[in-house]
Amino acid sequence: MRLPTPPDFSVASPSTALTALILALLGLADLTASSLPDEIFSFYWGSQAPIRCTFFFALTGYAYAFKPKGPLRGALHQASPWDNLNTSVVFTWSFLEMVSWFWIFITLREERRELAMRKAERKRAEENML
Repeated sequence: MRLPTPPDFSVASPSTALTALILALLGLADLTASSLPDEIFSFYWGSQAPIRCTFFFALTGYAYAFKPKGPLRGALHQASPWDNLNTSVVFTWSFLEMVSWFWIFITLREERRELAMRKAERKRAEENML
């Protein structure tokens, strides 16, 4: 795909340390959220999955489309801090996250449908008993 590989990650720096802390914080928040009761768990992840999937879809598209010599990078392009996102590391990470969050979204949707069907069956069973 001809995305540049950044050499910056081979040496520790303040920016990689900050990135590691942010990712660790997000990981701990996700682990904490995974221990919630089923009703809250379903609601929380049901709202997080489409947002995260959309974000990583946009990031993946940006990293690919605006790479050096990319399809949307014109001759009049001026350098900006956003150019640091056009690397193979960012593309690979965001692509894998996008695929994972899409899979989680589909799974949660199926579980929500099954839960609704079980609730409807229980309600019908209670009405028949009366």
